[in-house]
Amino acid sequence: MLDIHFINVADGDSILIEEREPGKTFRMLVDTGRAVLASREDSLRLTAAEYLREKRISHLDVLVITHLHIDHFGGLRALLPEIRIDDVYAGFFPEHPGARIPDEPDGQKTVRGMIDCVNRWAEDVEQLRAKGCRLHPISDTLHDLSLTSRLSMDLCCPNRTLNAVQKRVWEDMLSGQTVPEDLKYWASKSRNPGSLRLRLRYEGRSVELAGDCYGQMWEREALAPCDIFKTPHHCDAKALTPLLVQKLRPAYAVISCGADYIAHKDRPSEGAVGLLREQGAQCWFTDSFSASWQESVYWNSIDFTILENGEILTPSNSENGGR
Repeated sequence: MLDIHFINVADGDSILIEEREPGKTFRMLVDTGRAVLASREDSLRLTAAEYLREKRISHLDVLVITHLHIDHFGGLRALLPEIRIDDVYAGFFPEHPGARIPDEPDGQKTVRGMIDCVNRWAEDVEQLRAKGCRLHPISDTLHDLSLTSRLSMDLCCPNRTLNAVQKRVWEDMLSGQTVPEDLKYWASKSRNPGSLRLRLRYEGRSVELAGDCYGQMWEREALAPCDIFKTPHHCDAKALTPLLVQKLRPAYAVISCGADYIAHKDRPSEGAVGLLREQGAQCWFTDSFSASWQESVYWNSIDFTILENGEILTPSNSENGGR
């Protein structure tokens, strides 16, 4: 039996995968959300650390970090004192322990944010190494990686050239080399397009976890339909394209988002959600998002189960059923 928990970490991503067999449970966490969440009365949001603590989980077989944005890896630091992790997959692990990029207080906002993320990640990686975690840098797509006897995954790198250049920029910055401002800006803005994606397979079913990889980055790939789809980039206006949704044709879609509509990012986007619904997908929102076209529902996680016969148990019998 495979359980998939889309944790309500507000405007961020964290997904717990559990496969249960007699006497053994395999657990994988995909991203860790933010370190701190603003509480609000109309939301059941909680951090990844709080969620795992509530479930009394102290060990993860696998951790995947899709890319270096704080809403995807910022919660890792809170997990490390409490959770033993065997294997970690990410697109970048710094080569030089102790190296840090100097702050650029007068630099562009996106570059300052990137520097903060790379430095924080460098500190996290030092802790992962100190705890004996096995680190797996992903520079190209891994196909049919066996996780258990029934569960496998493709770990997809959308553009290996982009990711290689991005990593080189970060290593140069960490080692104190001068990097042109336009290249820093490019490396910062390429974090979402370079986000890793996962395709999980279990008992004839498939689950697509798209990180933040914009639809235009992978719409031309040879893509098989999927059953469950975690939409990229919180289902904003850049998340999906008609071609991508036509290829994936998910039965169920999950939008990981905050409770509030973010107008300047069109997030979540009524148009993007409309593409999913036009293809027949039932859609769930992790936080208590509401709009003129969407009624709010309260969750601490949106939970799917895939049984050994391939049957999918959904969070409810309708899109608007909470728990």
